[in-house]
Amino acid sequence: MRDEDSLNLNSKVYILVLNSLINEYEGNSIAQAEKELAIKTYNEIEQKRAKENHKYHVYQ
Repeated sequence: MRDEDSLNLNSKVYILVLNSLINEYEGNSIAQAEKELAIKTYNEIEQKRAKENHKYHVYQ
């Protein structure tokens, strides 16, 4: 996984976690759209990682 992808994923995860904590503290519920975006982004990056790992294993 590239550093850019890692930074992108980590940034989104940290923002969502902080937002969730703030919402929980304020008594608000977590937006469903935020959950879906986090899951979608995570799946996309994991698929990229799997492709890169597959290429690496094929070359060996």
